[in-house]
Amino acid sequence: MNDSILDVDFSTDFTRMVDADIQKCEVILAGNYDEKVWKDLHIELTSKYSAHISDISSNMCCYFANGSFYDINSMNEATLRHNLLVLKNKLIAFKNYGYKNRESVAGNKGINIQNNQYATQTQTVNISFEAVKKQIEDMTALSDAETKETLHKIDEIKAIVELKEPKKSKWQKIKPILIWLADKSVDVGIALLPLIAKIGESL
Repeated sequence: MNDSILDVDFSTDFTRMVDADIQKCEVILAGNYDEKVWKDLHIELTSKYSAHISDISSNMCCYFANGSFYDINSMNEATLRHNLLVLKNKLIAFKNYGYKNRESVAGNKGINIQNNQYATQTQTVNISFEAVKKQIEDMTALSDAETKETLHKIDEIKAIVELKEPKKSKWQKIKPILIWLADKSVDVGIALLPLIAKIGESL
């Protein structure tokens, strides 16, 4: 996503960003292995949350503490799957712990989330394609061209989900949309990711 942590409103946009990144992990891990997409997500999440999750590198493969870096080039499908699963679970724990590290709660450090009702909501609701279209149309931050493009992508996702093909084939077809979605706003990501996840629910 192209929203910077430094630019977001922590009371709402930060929680949405965390929710979107958790869903992004779920969608990508449920699909077929794509080295570039998986490595890009690994880099995005570790760089985005290292300042907020102090133990983010723990239990991660290919991390070198002496140099404080991940050897991303040596990661294969197994290590990337392991690391992305660890990152997803760390984000879930971070969210459930009030967007604070366990180590920092005693000192009351971390992100101060005022909207606790929103923070505890789940984004894994069963939502229809038409409802998401309406949601996109109501997004005032999108230009007319961006709205039209996003609505077209929703139609593409729907067509892929409804194909009478194996899931593997569907995930191959959805890859370009995942790449396109990576550059969109958090709100667009939150809206569309549950639709993409429907591939995993289809027969």
